[in-house]
Amino acid sequence: MTSPLPPEVSLSALGPRTRIGAGGQGTVYTLAEDPRWVYKEYATRFVDDVDVTTLNRFVRLAAEAGPDTDALLGLAAWPTTVVRKEGVVRGFLMPRVPERFHVRIQLPRGPDTVLAQVQYLLNNDDYLRDRGLHIDNRMRLELLRDTGEALTLLHRLGVCVGDLSPNNLLFSLDARPRCYFIDCDAMRLDGDSVLAQAETPEWHVPDADAEELATPATDAFKFGLLAVRLFAGDQQTRDPDAARRRLDRHLVLLAGRSLDPAPDRRPAPQQWLDTLDRSIQRTPPTPPVTPPAGQEPPRQETSRPSPVRRIVPKPRAVVRPQPAGRGWGLLVAAAVAAIVPLVGVINATSDPSGTSPRTRQNLPTGYWGNSDRPPDYPGLPTRIPGLVLPTGAAGRTPGYPTYPDLASRLPLIRACLFSEVTVGRGLNAASARTKAAVSTVDTFLCSLSNKTVSLDDRSKTQTARVATLTGKGPFRAATIIGIRTAASGSPQVNVVFEPVGDGASSGCWRSRLSLVKDGDGYHVGSLSAPVRASCP
Repeated sequence: MTSPLPPEVSLSALGPRTRIGAGGQGTVYTLAEDPRWVYKEYATRFVDDVDVTTLNRFVRLAAEAGPDTDALLGLAAWPTTVVRKEGVVRGFLMPRVPERFHVRIQLPRGPDTVLAQVQYLLNNDDYLRDRGLHIDNRMRLELLRDTGEALTLLHRLGVCVGDLSPNNLLFSLDARPRCYFIDCDAMRLDGDSVLAQAETPEWHVPDADAEELATPATDAFKFGLLAVRLFAGDQQTRDPDAARRRLDRHLVLLAGRSLDPAPDRRPAPQQWLDTLDRSIQRTPPTPPVTPPAGQEPPRQETSRPSPVRRIVPKPRAVVRPQPAGRGWGLLVAAAVAAIVPLVGVINATSDPSGTSPRTRQNLPTGYWGNSDRPPDYPGLPTRIPGLVLPTGAAGRTPGYPTYPDLASRLPLIRACLFSEVTVGRGLNAASARTKAAVSTVDTFLCSLSNKTVSLDDRSKTQTARVATLTGKGPFRAATIIGIRTAASGSPQVNVVFEPVGDGASSGCWRSRLSLVKDGDGYHVGSLSAPVRASCP
């Protein structure tokens, strides 16, 4: 491999590689041919969950950030190249963590050089001395300021860290303290994630069920939490007063505001920078303290957070009536049942009740071919959205739709029969989950084009999003560009909708559909705000 890297490469082109680490989502390898880069390969169980389009957008950001590109690659192990195996996305390349973000530390098993995770710094002075780490208040302030500056850049680029925790943040204490982010594919870019968002235990927002994850507001909360714990020397406290012994009172007030349960009240990391600069100027460095000769420093075990847990929303009681818009699988049969008689059946019959003859319709000349008689209609399913089956006299079975009724339904039938749902590159079109997603999106596309969408979430926000999307239709096609499993365990599908018109010139729209189990299949429970997107 040589620089600059292409946006995509084949796994076979990487050459020899050596495993250097593994985590919950995959394994990391060094490249023998170019040690500047490492390869993260997703575990098999996550391959189908990867939102390929979003991962490609991460890669493009690294190439298109302009003057911010160097800064981005200097503060994060950012995805730079998508890696495919036989056409399927298996992982990505990213910069190798610079040596300055490793630290020589005294561990219970003996001295070792490890990634300089910030979790080592969130402990008391005895622990730091025991591990051979020297960090004073000046260093803490400078590290916190560099982290705030990094978050400001990321937010300006449309990136939210989301799982901002001491596991995913590294430090360097040489010269000026610096920060470095890892696990960047867990971040969120312009509202989209490569995989489902997760939170580290003890680093979760106050109400993960009510607050959207990976937003500037959640980053602001966790930045305040980092400030408190860095100066309190405590991995779990959420009390700003715990940091008052070391932290400037103005910064304590900022930390308290950052930990506000109301997301809109939290100051952005950028709002900390001037106060941090003033505090740094007033705080002189402190020389390291050496314990008296012959005295053993106290020992304590490493305090590490538990592995990352997924936030599963608490179940809510939802009373959801079955709308008439469900059961679109019957629509094709209904349409065929309605259309076939138009071309092949020319014999009239009596009323289904057998009590009165059928009334002939005045229809356009030639509509029935060489016959001027309307056809008999076979029985139709009753769950076609908007299809009205008129009833006869009291006690009689439902009658058949008249010609005007059928004519009013033809646009609906046309929109549902001639629309198309396709699967984007990198997704396994043969998997059962992808097939289920195609079926669900097909149903949703039909209801969308006919303005009969019914969601589980009937909030004003969701109603407005549906109105926005339906207003851009009708749609002739939809492309599934990503499927992943949400923290709740349900699928989320990223879809690009193509309106009827001149293709790309008319513009496409993208939304993320959250699916809900419905018998043997799924239906759409909610959707993200539609945004303009390039057509596939």
